[in-house]
Amino acid sequence: MRLRKLCSAVLGATLVMSLVACGDDDDSSDESTSADDGGACGDLKVSDVSGFKPVKSDTFTVVTSLPGPGFWVGSSTDPNQIKSGYEYCIAKALQEAFGLKDLEVRNESFDAIVAGTVTDYDLALTQASITDERKQVVDFTDPYFESQQGVLVKGDSDLTIESVDDAKSVKWGVQTGTTAIDMLNDLIKPDSEPQVYQNLADAYAALDAGQIDAVLIDTAINLGQAAASDGKEKVIAQFAQPDGPDEYGGILPKGSENTEAVNTAFQQFDDDGVLKALAESQLSADPGDLPTIELT
Repeated sequence: MRLRKLCSAVLGATLVMSLVACGDDDDSSDESTSADDGGACGDLKVSDVSGFKPVKSDTFTVVTSLPGPGFWVGSSTDPNQIKSGYEYCIAKALQEAFGLKDLEVRNESFDAIVAGTVTDYDLALTQASITDERKQVVDFTDPYFESQQGVLVKGDSDLTIESVDDAKSVKWGVQTGTTAIDMLNDLIKPDSEPQVYQNLADAYAALDAGQIDAVLIDTAINLGQAAASDGKEKVIAQFAQPDGPDEYGGILPKGSENTEAVNTAFQQFDDDGVLKALAESQLSADPGDLPTIELT
């Protein structure tokens, strides 16, 4: 698949977002959202894909871990209120491609999703980077998005990070189970141990409270958070990983029969410009404009 590289895309659309970082994704939510006309996602223009077998009759069951700034927009905790966002719109496009009547979205712990302990779902769309370790317990689709690791600070912060040496003195916050932890521990090696939070919302709250200097997470996620913060937070830089950017993939239960059907749909979306159109309509800033720090 030819990935649509967000770093080179022109993302000029305004981000319509009411998402706030006050949520808690520890516990799963049984709430779901039924299919609507998908108006917030625009005209998806998707083709039919055969061979998909849902776990629930005539329903596409998707799990994610909220909050997902820019990717699941409308609420930080309640799937019923999600009506737009990059991954939400991908879910809508897949629902249409598979010819299913309803879309059901569940909020689950990110750790549980990538650990393969979540059950009774068709696909997880949760900004999950494809890694060999995770492949041991879940199946991944082909990648649908690329992202570096972005640095989020308070809006009035005068912190500057132009090198790895600058990053060593920073008091970092990071979400458990993410590739950002590996980057901090293995490559940046800060002077003080990073503060690890179960929920991304808790990391953002700690930043606002002045308990940490910066949050490291995927650039696109932090850009979405900054856009939703009304100037209270900003992204000042990003780290380029030695092996290239993280690639997001959809997660399926290990041994799922639906991997081929989902990959077929993603390939069609890429060929038809659906992924590019969603990036332009659902995300508001271009990571390519940020200072990029090389890691070796």
